[in-house]
Amino acid sequence: MKKTVFIIFSLLLSTITLHTQTWEFVGLDSLVIKQLYVSGDTIYAGISVRGGVNINSGLYFTSDGGTNWIQLDSALGSGSCVWMKYIGDGELFLIKGLSEGSLAGKVYRTTNNGLSWNIINISSISTRWIDSSPFNENEVYALTYYPSPAGIFNGLYKSTDGGNTWTNYSGFPSSNHGSRLAFAFDLIDSMNLYVTVDTQFDQYFYKSTNKGASWFFVSTPPSWPVIYTDYFIPNRIYLFPESYVSNDGGLSWFLADSGLTDTSYYLSFYQDEETTKLLYNLRRDGLYSSRNDTIYWQLVEGTDELSLDIGSTGFRFGDVGNLINIFVDESINSLYLGTASGIFKKEFVTSINTEIDRNPTKFILHQNYPNPFNPFTIISYWLPVSGFVELKIYDQLGREVATLVSKEQSAGSYEVDFDGTKLSSSVYLYRLTVGTTSLVRKMLLLK
Repeated sequence: MKKTVFIIFSLLLSTITLHTQTWEFVGLDSLVIKQLYVSGDTIYAGISVRGGVNINSGLYFTSDGGTNWIQLDSALGSGSCVWMKYIGDGELFLIKGLSEGSLAGKVYRTTNNGLSWNIINISSISTRWIDSSPFNENEVYALTYYPSPAGIFNGLYKSTDGGNTWTNYSGFPSSNHGSRLAFAFDLIDSMNLYVTVDTQFDQYFYKSTNKGASWFFVSTPPSWPVIYTDYFIPNRIYLFPESYVSNDGGLSWFLADSGLTDTSYYLSFYQDEETTKLLYNLRRDGLYSSRNDTIYWQLVEGTDELSLDIGSTGFRFGDVGNLINIFVDESINSLYLGTASGIFKKEFVTSINTEIDRNPTKFILHQNYPNPFNPFTIISYWLPVSGFVELKIYDQLGREVATLVSKEQSAGSYEVDFDGTKLSSSVYLYRLTVGTTSLVRKMLLLK
């Protein structure tokens, strides 16, 4: 029933880490960076401004790594950059708000890096999000935004000709308080799309297996309104602002917040597909990173000293999901971060570090994975010192139902397989005891 595996701590400190130098300032001092795209010395930044700053908010561009900046959308008037999607070779979509606090606006497209703009007419109301399929840039999806006296009404639209004509796909539940939608592409299967819906009274998670032609209800999500998928793990869904994860396409969810502080506040999410293969979770108290197999969030050094109080600039909860201000540029092995006071970057070390670290600094008991589970799950933990280790499972009445580990173990990282075949569906506790230290977590068995 059980198998204990000793793992070299952090997979030999797994190949890619950050330099220890402080973060390097890139540009746009005192400006709030909402959107970010980087390729070598070319940087696009969608910004809002603080009161008293003598600069127009909008879309800014540099071709020399941040030394000189120009505004690309000045001909479109004042207002913040609600959303920016870079396509390539000077082509991009821009949602231009009418003011600093706009949560939606008009959609424009340029094919010559902002020298001229064409308006994209999706519907008669404003748009808050637009993106092209990662498999076909002519397949474009957009979320519209209509604030009525009673609430917010979002609509989903699709174009199959690069944004020239649009079809309304808005047949989702609503109430007199509206319906707030979030959308995500499946990054592995081009046919799959996902939508979360909040009516203020109820939440829904929907999936399409035919590129949006039809939708079916999957589950009631535990959090909203931001949704992401994974480049490498099929059926993996991330749900924010609380850090929930699904490994079965949204049928079940587990909270993956190990390593985060209780007071941290979600800002944005990013997965690096090429260089680090890591997940990045920007919070108000710092930038966190994690592997995607066993999720444990670790603070990226120095980010807790950057200006990340973006919420104090006038953004509201509706902005959650409209911040894409983390970017890894594999061409120069650098991580870029948009803050409330400009852009910063830090380089990666790409050489493999084969020195084994057998001295983690504290006891850590991870959330079991997956959770909920049926009937198998994995429990992992870190030991900073050697000692006699006990890992036991208890029911809700405190009765012991299984002993997984009861022996001496050296400092390091461990995984234990647990088989709940003989147990009934319920909440169970698992407790790790090393000497006088005990850590306890809950897990849910669903059959």
